[in-house]
Amino acid sequence: MNYKTLEVKLKARVVQWLECFLAKEKVAGSNPVSRSEKKRTHISSFDLAIKHASTSLRACYTDQGIVAGPHHFTDCWARDSFFASLGALELGDQEVVAKMVQLFFTYQRDDGMLPYRIMRGPVTLGKYLGKPKFYKQPKATFRLRDLGQEILDGTTLALLFAAKIQQKNLLPQIKKALNYLSKKEKHGLLWDGPMAEWNDAVWKFGNLLYSNVIYWKMYQELSVFVAEIDLPWSKQLSEKARAIAQAMRQRLWNGQYFADWHDWKRRDHFYPFGNCLAVIWGLTNKDETDSILTACAKIYSGPFLPTNLPRYPWYRIDFLQRLAGMADYQNNGIVWWQPITAYIKALRLTGQVQRAEQLFIPLAKKITDDEVIHECYESTLEPVRRKLYTAEHPFAWASGMIIWAIS
Repeated sequence: MNYKTLEVKLKARVVQWLECFLAKEKVAGSNPVSRSEKKRTHISSFDLAIKHASTSLRACYTDQGIVAGPHHFTDCWARDSFFASLGALELGDQEVVAKMVQLFFTYQRDDGMLPYRIMRGPVTLGKYLGKPKFYKQPKATFRLRDLGQEILDGTTLALLFAAKIQQKNLLPQIKKALNYLSKKEKHGLLWDGPMAEWNDAVWKFGNLLYSNVIYWKMYQELSVFVAEIDLPWSKQLSEKARAIAQAMRQRLWNGQYFADWHDWKRRDHFYPFGNCLAVIWGLTNKDETDSILTACAKIYSGPFLPTNLPRYPWYRIDFLQRLAGMADYQNNGIVWWQPITAYIKALRLTGQVQRAEQLFIPLAKKITDDEVIHECYESTLEPVRRKLYTAEHPFAWASGMIIWAIS
């Protein structure tokens, strides 16, 4: 090949490349939805979803705190109200959280225990049909259905949030509550009776993941809170948190994730909500974090995350739930916001922001379509509406966690 032939071929190749480049630029310039525009669309849908979640959450505010919902969950349930507070604090609504903390401490028993539920009215059929009645004065509840075992998360969550918003006036009552909780331990962890946690339709007892990740966080938060007030006590609280973390690894860690609970043996159901809280709150090390998030990724099929895997056997489901046709209420049937919002928050805090936003896109659409946050949904993503039960709406817990997860 002579020089002149080579020169002609090179010129032809350059012209071809320039034409190709200019054609691509023209297509990109004429594309009605560019990458940056898509991003703005997602941000806009996220903002609208948060607006609806904020409206739903604030619809559950009262002059004493946050109720679980305005229709049939009209009581102040500690777990609903305090997890909802995560979103309230993101919105800057600290005053309503402070009122609720004070409300729970108002009903503290002489032995130090705080209620897990403050009832604003009686439990009636009308209440679950959306027509509640109200007491003149609220009544504190410390035991399951006012008859069973004591429920501990009212005490742990109230202490956690008293520390979080730095309620110094409550320190004497906090010490009293810590003394009570210390008597409820076994194997270095809190020991619960049946149906004593969020999954209160499921018969599991012993060292529960849900209860003890909150217990650890409570001590960690208290240690930070009192550091400038009483440094020796702060160090004791921090040491106690380390001991709880160690006991959790000994009793619950199975090499991949924290097991759901341990009674006479470890029960290796995967419970995403509790595991993701451990990641979010900083209990886990890097290897544990990666392993838990991998376990979540494996079971995610969108847009929600299962409550538990595998399903709990039929005999562990409360008889009253089965009688009401709600055996799947908290057993990987009906879908909930708690697991997926905790997973999204965990992804964001571990630097996987893009993945977290991808997971929230279909959820944001669901929220903007419904314009209100429901308690739970069928597998079809329609809010639960059955013969004897309709999902609460708006629902404070879910609303607060949606705001918290994306903030």
